[in-house]
Amino acid sequence: MSEAGELITEDWLKLVGFKWHEFERQNAKHWLLWLGGGLRQKPSLTDYEDLGIELAPGFGDTEWFCWLRSDAAGRYHRFIHLRHVTTRGDVIGLVEAISGRPWTPDNHLYGSLRSPEAADRIRQERERLDRRLLAAEPKWADIEEDDSRGRALPEHMTAAIKGGGAK
Repeated sequence: MSEAGELITEDWLKLVGFKWHEFERQNAKHWLLWLGGGLRQKPSLTDYEDLGIELAPGFGDTEWFCWLRSDAAGRYHRFIHLRHVTTRGDVIGLVEAISGRPWTPDNHLYGSLRSPEAADRIRQERERLDRRLLAAEPKWADIEEDDSRGRALPEHMTAAIKGGGAK
């Protein structure tokens, strides 16, 4: 069975560069890959967090909800439910169609699809001595242990304020 026909799993999403988020009262992780920074158009009029594909487990063991997510200007969260997906090929086809780029998980860095040139620059930066020393430091908090966890989103701040944990 080729990869395209295999079922979507959290392990696969982690392997191909998606990052997860989970809020209180959500029953599962939501996996997100930002596409804006890797769109083929030049000059790019999008930021890396302007457009993304977000997945969450759906009904049963094999079906996933799939949304097109837009956080344009970093202020609003817009979701359009595209369809239910079950196979890796479903996800690969959507990412390729929206981005205009071939499926290359090596260029999915830090939860974002990157152009080949941008991905090469990021990989070169990671090889600098100061970056390697920083990466070797022990983690301060449990949430830092999982590299597939996404960074804080505006929704996290809103939830913290409503919960009394932030001002």
